[in-house]
Amino acid sequence: MTDENVERRRKADKRLFATMNADDERVSARMEQIRAMNCTTPRDDLLRAHIKAMKRSLRTGDKEHRILFVTGESNAGKSRLVQNALAADPAFAPYEDDEGKGRPLLFGDAASPCTQRNFAIRFLRKLGLPVRSNLQKTVAWPEMVNQICAHRVRFLVIDEAQRTMKINDDQELQEFSDNLITLVDSKDWPIRVILIGVDPLDMLRKRDTQMRNRSKRIKLFPIPSQKSARVVLWLNEIIVDHAELSIIDLDLDDLARRLIRACDGNAGSIIELIRGAVEVVLWDGRSEVRSKDFAQAYVNRTSCLPHDNIFEMKKWEEIPVGAAKLRDTGDERGDAEDDIETIKPLKKENGHDEQAVPNRAVSPCKRPFPASVHVWRPPTEFQA
Repeated sequence: MTDENVERRRKADKRLFATMNADDERVSARMEQIRAMNCTTPRDDLLRAHIKAMKRSLRTGDKEHRILFVTGESNAGKSRLVQNALAADPAFAPYEDDEGKGRPLLFGDAASPCTQRNFAIRFLRKLGLPVRSNLQKTVAWPEMVNQICAHRVRFLVIDEAQRTMKINDDQELQEFSDNLITLVDSKDWPIRVILIGVDPLDMLRKRDTQMRNRSKRIKLFPIPSQKSARVVLWLNEIIVDHAELSIIDLDLDDLARRLIRACDGNAGSIIELIRGAVEVVLWDGRSEVRSKDFAQAYVNRTSCLPHDNIFEMKKWEEIPVGAAKLRDTGDERGDAEDDIETIKPLKKENGHDEQAVPNRAVSPCKRPFPASVHVWRPPTEFQA
């Protein structure tokens, strides 16, 4: 998003938020702050070590640390992991000198479909440059390379990089892979590349020996029940440190194992469900989190009946796994910023252009059901 659009959005949001009532404003503002705070993960140190190795390779010429793949299932926390690490590193802060503004880091989503032309246009626009809608591949990619040098980009981060695997032309895909390698191997202006995406992205690395030789991979796996201590850490971080609430009468280890089962070990879903319980407390105006708040957050997420609530039932291990897991169709996020006029549809199906499907929204948590979570539903048919 350009600086102009950032300011435009700020003004539009200010007008919209001014129409909220006091409770909506209070809770939404507090949840915005809480969601902006980072949760500790075991992968933090590993990623920082990889980034350090990639920095060193710009000086040493080390080949195997030029590209990093960060993969895992949707909502596993891949993008947030990378964003947090880079935001905390002063090496990637923008700066100004006698040549103008420098941007050591260029971070953006891959276009969909991620052809060379669409990719180049997307990142030229990320650099704030006007781009003609009829720009050809043979012009777009070299211009992107020139602008990367002109803006002094050192790291390029490509989110939603699994979109590269939507290229259904083997030659085009190979050219795209070769051009990424050219970026990191350049004698004049080598950069380092981080690709983030769901598991189909692994194929981009595996299919090409040159790519494998120049890259490393971090894969985020679901959290098993045996590692509930990790979720206990998040419970304390989010409730106590971030939300500044107290914990009342909670068996944190038991709660952590229920969260893991409810979300099938998906880290992003677990963190959001904990935040959902915090939001229930904020709507009530209380200062402590109780087990009933997790039960309510689970209802808000799943619309389950009382006998299916994993946070209320004693035999919760018998409840199907993963009901509260955040699920997406297609890409992890919709293409809200896609260059519509520059991108051709991937294919036609039933006479219609294929479109990216936006991420399914999670319903807001303004207590749509009573705190007891005993939800009354009208009968669907008459009984004799």
